[in-house]
Amino acid sequence: MLNFILPILKNPLTRLVGQKVIGGIQNKIEKDKIIKAREIEAVKTVNLEQIKASTTSWKDEYLVVIFGLVFVANFVPHLQDYMERGWAILEKADPLFWYAMLALISGSFGMNLTNKLKNKKK
Repeated sequence: MLNFILPILKNPLTRLVGQKVIGGIQNKIEKDKIIKAREIEAVKTVNLEQIKASTTSWKDEYLVVIFGLVFVANFVPHLQDYMERGWAILEKADPLFWYAMLALISGSFGMNLTNKLKNKKK
C-alpha cells in the first residue's frame, strides 16, 4: 500500500493540487478574519452614531413640554372641563396602555438620565 501512495505524493501534479487546496483554505481563513474585523468596526460605529443621535435628540424635551402642558391645562378654567373628561376616559384605559406609556417615558428619560450620570462620573 505504501508503495502505491509514495509515488502519488511525489508527483508534481499532486503537490500543485495540494498547494492550491491549502492556499485556498488559508485565503478563506484570512478573508473570514478581515470580514469579522470589519463587522466589529461597523457595530462600534453604529453604536457610537446611535449614542450621538440620542444626545442631540429633542425627544425628551418634547415629552417634557407635552406633560407640562397637560399639567398646566388642569388649572386653566376654560380647559378644566376637557381635562376632567380626558381623565375620566383615561381611567377606563387598558392596563397595557399604561405599560406602553411607562415604557415610553422611562425609556426616554431613563436612558438620558443614565447617560448624564455616566458622563458626570468621568
